[in-house]
Amino acid sequence: MSDHHSEESENPIGKIIGIIFMFAVPAALLLMLAMTGAAFVGGLRAPDPAAVEKGAIGPGAAATGNPAGTGDGNAVATSQMDLGKAAYATCAACHGPDGTGMPVGPLKMAPSLVGSEMLLGDPDQSLLIVLKGIQKETADYAGVMATLAAALDDEKLAAVLTYTRNSWGNSAPPVTVEQAKSARERFMPINAPAGIKRSEIAEIVEAHSGE
Repeated sequence: MSDHHSEESENPIGKIIGIIFMFAVPAALLLMLAMTGAAFVGGLRAPDPAAVEKGAIGPGAAATGNPAGTGDGNAVATSQMDLGKAAYATCAACHGPDGTGMPVGPLKMAPSLVGSEMLLGDPDQSLLIVLKGIQKETADYAGVMATLAAALDDEKLAAVLTYTRNSWGNSAPPVTVEQAKSARERFMPINAPAGIKRSEIAEIVEAHSGE
């Protein structure tokens, strides 16, 4: 009994290491969470107008998109591309920084946006997807497209779709704030807490197009 007590008292280093471990690990985890949260919020922030004017943000957008216009002659404002690029930081977690879909093992988190007919076609379809999300019906992708209606206001919603429609070789007319606002109002009554079905997107858009 006394020998066991003696061993514990003679090993203060072990106790010190244990105490440090108890406090240091949770603190490190909290720091990582705080940094991740800051990056997420920062990604949704509109770019500094002064930085855009000086060209601090513009070149990055120019490298991936067509801020001056698309190959089809559709004029795209640099400021909208910059805002869309900042908002896309949230989408990149699943769709990847290059829009091809973030790989996770043998699957991808989400479909590729490069050359996507759904993205480059009727903007109402893309607006519906972002506003309502998509149900996970198959195991084709590891991620789930959740609604971003609360995270993106009309300006950011229009900008992020304009950015993706004109980046990575994509070319399509820009989405306007008016289009985003109209879609939000028209699709508001749709009750789809788990997201809409991919096969019903065109039907839903057509049913709400004249409202």
